[in-house]
Amino acid sequence: MKKILVATDLSERSDRAVRRALRLAALSGAECHVLFVVDDSLPQDIAQTLLKDAGLRLRRFLDAAPGGGAAAQDTAVLGDPITTVCDKAAELGADLVVLGLHRPRPFLDALRETTMERLVRLLRLPVLLVRDPADHDYQSVLAAVSFSPACAAALRAARWVAPSARISAFHANLIPFAGFTGEGPGSATARQMAREAEAACEEWAGSEALPADLAEVEIVTGSLGQVFERQLRTTGADLVALGAHTRSVYLASSLGSFAAELIRNPPTDLLIARRVR
Repeated sequence: MKKILVATDLSERSDRAVRRALRLAALSGAECHVLFVVDDSLPQDIAQTLLKDAGLRLRRFLDAAPGGGAAAQDTAVLGDPITTVCDKAAELGADLVVLGLHRPRPFLDALRETTMERLVRLLRLPVLLVRDPADHDYQSVLAAVSFSPACAAALRAARWVAPSARISAFHANLIPFAGFTGEGPGSATARQMAREAEAACEEWAGSEALPADLAEVEIVTGSLGQVFERQLRTTGADLVALGAHTRSVYLASSLGSFAAELIRNPPTDLLIARRVR
């Protein structure tokens, strides 16, 4: 990891993201670039005033921040926030984009994608959404995998941002129509699906560059949401890693419902990677 881009709106949510980015940069020796975007749809006089004030506040915050804040490169610009973040990441050749949590807008969020969903969908590199205070290095990573290239990319990114953490990976095997058939864990169908999942996992591990110290992927019978909640409680993970859009190459703009749900309401810090082509 050589370059990290973190976007901030100078809110407390974004402060946590900036502090995490600074910590990761200090840990990896990467450059840290901090970006503030003033919406160019505002009246010009207001936008210019905000731009000047934001630049000063951002620099003061970085100079006072521990973990190499003074060495971070800060930029405050006018533009469309989403487009500008994506363009800046491409311009820098960033390896990771770090963001704070989306500010909930219940009515609007029910009708459209959130800003964070749009950014994750548009960016072609790993995105770290920071929820928790950045006062420690990550200790435990939980990864949900479906044996896709995106999941492999998420595991590699997780090892970048959490070099000393234990990574626990699981695959949820949902038995179709289990409510009607009565088949659950231990049934003949469950055993057959587990064997198929193990074969798929072996093929996936042989074709993807996974972290060398990755523990064996656990095959668990149940729905993804239910299995995820149990695994999160069991591992006590402080970082979740996920491959977005893991099912079909024909839905390149889709994040998948599980990934979108976690982006809106992550239980802990969330690392999402896209399919690498």
